[in-house]
Amino acid sequence: MNKRSNLPYSTQDLFPRVEHDPVSLVDNSRSMRSSSLVTANSDPIAPSHRHGFTPRKNIQRLKKMLRRLFKPNSLDFETAIWEIFNLIFNPRKLYRSHYYYKQQSTGNKVSYTRDDPSFLILLTGFLSISAIAWGLAYSPSAWEIIKLIVYMVMVDFYLTGVVIASIFWLVMNWTYNNTFAMMGDASRFNVNYIEWGFCFDIHCNSFIVIWLSLYLLQFILLPVLTIEKSFTSLLVGNSLYFGAVGHYFIVTMYGFTSIPFVGNSYTGANEESSHEKLLQRGLLFGILPLLAIGWLLTVVLGINVATVMVKTYFS
Repeated sequence: MNKRSNLPYSTQDLFPRVEHDPVSLVDNSRSMRSSSLVTANSDPIAPSHRHGFTPRKNIQRLKKMLRRLFKPNSLDFETAIWEIFNLIFNPRKLYRSHYYYKQQSTGNKVSYTRDDPSFLILLTGFLSISAIAWGLAYSPSAWEIIKLIVYMVMVDFYLTGVVIASIFWLVMNWTYNNTFAMMGDASRFNVNYIEWGFCFDIHCNSFIVIWLSLYLLQFILLPVLTIEKSFTSLLVGNSLYFGAVGHYFIVTMYGFTSIPFVGNSYTGANEESSHEKLLQRGLLFGILPLLAIGWLLTVVLGINVATVMVKTYFS
């Protein structure tokens, strides 16, 4: 096994280059263009997907998740804990293993959306416990603690997740689904359709490092991070914030490139598909540079993000 296989990142992780035999590459290119990628001359509606993405199916999936909330024996917390562990230490392993398993378990209906709320329950519980700890330390009032729980869970996690998932749902479908229309149902039958629930799942996965860095680690380090006129506190605190957000988008990229027609498709015999490269370039030349500029400006201007956060939450 590769010595780096248990590490969270490497250059190969961010920008993987897979070598292919020329003959197999041509065969794969032809087969994937005819099966995964939708072209102008192909039928965008695959028979195996005709009943996979209807609104009725989505409602049934939501009802199934809600029913499982009241059936503890049906919840798979062991798998959810395994997912959390790998999202922290090796997120690519999670996407390689988990979504392959999902493909096998759903038969001919390719759906990557979770139907088990165990992961969501655990993450909501972690955030609630963190909110209680923050409240007891900095705002020891029962009512203030309740408000903090509501804000951290409902606003920071769920509301922000709904907004981000909706943006990615629109962008990804506009990019990879040539029949996509926001108000149309036909695009939902397309083999390249990406469900909104999958986008929200990716947000949940990516939010793990936000919780670990900004709700847990920052809580422990906050007395040090908020020392006034300390350049070390300023540097470490701001790096923690911008690093966590950068990690969020890196794990998000891993999630979307785990989709077969995004991460494993080709446009020619010797040319890798621009689908995965598009996400990589968006990360490398768009999001990460903006975060780096924001980090640099806050450090140069002496803006301690941790101090600003404390004043926002507890003023």
